[in-house]
Amino acid sequence: MNDKPDRKQEILQAAIACFNELGIEATSIDAIRTRSGASVGSIYHHFGNKEGIVAYLFLNGLDDYWQRLLAALQQAADAEAGVRAMVSCYVEWVLASQDLARFIFQARTLVSRSAQGEQLLQKNKENLRAALGYFKPWLERGELRQLPPELYWALIVGPAQEYCRAWLSGRVKADPRSLIVPLADAAWRAVGG
Repeated sequence: MNDKPDRKQEILQAAIACFNELGIEATSIDAIRTRSGASVGSIYHHFGNKEGIVAYLFLNGLDDYWQRLLAALQQAADAEAGVRAMVSCYVEWVLASQDLARFIFQARTLVSRSAQGEQLLQKNKENLRAALGYFKPWLERGELRQLPPELYWALIVGPAQEYCRAWLSGRVKADPRSLIVPLADAAWRAVGG
């Protein structure tokens, strides 16, 4: 196969564009091939099939987000800074990765029901466990309310996630970055000790 070194990335960028424009179900390998200029053989070589592209994009997009989030939590000096970092990191990631974020919003159910669904579930558990690891000392010092572990994500990032989803779809116009402070204030009020 005579792939250029960046062929895989060209295929991925073409796939994201097709998925966002046409929808995942309506996108064909031929549409991705046409947009990327790659051969069908090259696409199958790198990803196996369309579902392989969807899973690769989804799981790698989440990995990128979680790496940024965990790095931000490492820098947090206290619980409030950690909560604010979670909100800010989420919004900044969406703004920096708008096409990928749009795709992830539409692909979540599809990936969770696919052959990679168990892998997604395990990755989410591991990432949440790692994030909550930063919370442990803050909980012990009473800086955070004692809540079921899965509730922290919903209360801290959930509102920012919903706003970003609405913004990406065009239903709301205010730039999410301009709302980081009120979103973080609300998150802190919800979980702060």
